[in-house]
Amino acid sequence: MSEQPWTIDAIAHAIPVAEVRQTFLRKANLTPLPELPDVLASWQRFVEHWRDDVVPRLDAVLEYAKTHNGQLPDEYRETPESRTAWDQWEQSMRQHQGHSAA
Repeated sequence: MSEQPWTIDAIAHAIPVAEVRQTFLRKANLTPLPELPDVLASWQRFVEHWRDDVVPRLDAVLEYAKTHNGQLPDEYRETPESRTAWDQWEQSMRQHQGHSAA
């Protein structure tokens, strides 16, 4: 992507999660024109971070799992604290979805 200029379509295709992609497209379509460059720049930074930082880390974890009988590195294994944090996050998201649906 670094050779070609970013476009709205290129940003949308680079977003790996459908719901996030829809959020981007909604914001791109509903943002007033004077604010649009800042919104697009923010999303461009998001996809560049994903591509340059997140994907390589995910690839490294996948490679580790392939060479360790499907096991994850210790820092990715569930702990009681991480389970509690996950449960709290999940409850928060359910409450948020309930309020959004109203």
